[in-house]
Amino acid sequence: MEIQSAVPALDSSIKILELLAKQEYSSANLTEISTALSINKSTCLRILRTLESKDYVVLESASKTYSLGPPLIALGYRAKEINNYIEIASMYLKDLVKTGLTFVLVKRIRDVNLMYVGKEEPPLKVRLTVSMGDSFPIPAGALGKCFYAYLPEKESAKILENFIVNENLPKYTQNSITLLDELKEQAIKIREDGIAESHEEYSLGISAYACPIFDNDGNIILGLGSYMPKSLIGHIDSAELKAIMKSTAKEITEAISSLV
Repeated sequence: MEIQSAVPALDSSIKILELLAKQEYSSANLTEISTALSINKSTCLRILRTLESKDYVVLESASKTYSLGPPLIALGYRAKEINNYIEIASMYLKDLVKTGLTFVLVKRIRDVNLMYVGKEEPPLKVRLTVSMGDSFPIPAGALGKCFYAYLPEKESAKILENFIVNENLPKYTQNSITLLDELKEQAIKIREDGIAESHEEYSLGISAYACPIFDNDGNIILGLGSYMPKSLIGHIDSAELKAIMKSTAKEITEAISSLV
C-alpha cells in the first residue's frame, strides 16, 4: 500500500508517465495502460488527452498507442546530466558483471519505493534481467531491507506504516519477512555486516545481496545489488562476492561524495 495522494489525478498522471517510461510499455494503448495501473478507462483517457495537449505523450493514430513525448525525453536527458553521480556509479557495474551475475543500482522514489536506475547483465544466454524504471517497495528483498536499515529510525518507522496490515508486513512469498521484530533484528545485523541478503523473500527462485552507497553526509542515496538464481548459491563463493560488493560500494561512495 502506498501513501495516498492528496491529488488523485496528479498521482495517476505520474503513474502513467512512469509506465510509459518502461521498456515493455513504451508504446501502449488505452486499455493496456488503464489495466496495468487499475485506473478507470474514462479517467485514464481524460488524463492521456491532457498530457497529449501538453505534448508529454504522443498518440500514434494508426495503432492508437501512446508513448512519451519530446519534452519528457528532453527532461530525461537533463535529469541525466544533473544526476551524473548515477552515471558514475553505473560505471562500476561493468567490472562487477564479470562475475557472471546481474548487478543493479536503485534509488528511492515516492518515499516508500525504490527504482532501478542502473544495471549490467552478463552476456550469457540465460541470465536474470531487470527493467530500468521498475520499482518495488521498501523494505522488500535485500535492496529494500538495505535501505530500511540505513534510514533514520523515525523515517523507516513512518515507511512501515504504509505497509503494515494487522501488525504484519506484506507476504510476497513463503520466505517473506512479515514480523516487525524479525525485520528490526535483521536491520541491526545489516548495519553490523554492511550488507543485506535475501533468498526468495520477494521473488521466487531469486537470491540477492545489497550494499548501501552514501552521500557526503552519510545518508544512503543508492543501493548496490546483485541478483542470482537461488540454486546458484551453493556454487559461488558468497563470502568473496560480499567482500567485492562492500569494497565497490565504498569506492562508489568515495567517487561521488563531491557530487551529492
